[in-house]
Amino acid sequence: MRLRFRGSHTDAPAQYRRLLARIAQEGMQIAGLSCEIAPIGYGITNDTEKFLTEICIPVRCP
Repeated sequence: MRLRFRGSHTDAPAQYRRLLARIAQEGMQIAGLSCEIAPIGYGITNDTEKFLTEICIPVRCP
């Protein structure tokens, strides 16, 4: 399952909670380690309003 949000790694904890709630709601099981990447971050821009972060968690469907 994947979630993209505007913000940086420091904003990720709330987004993890959101993603984990969705996984539980759908009856899925976590099947591995999460991966967190920032395709748009300080390497691209210094404007934190434009940051984009993505969290991916492998899951097993019910």
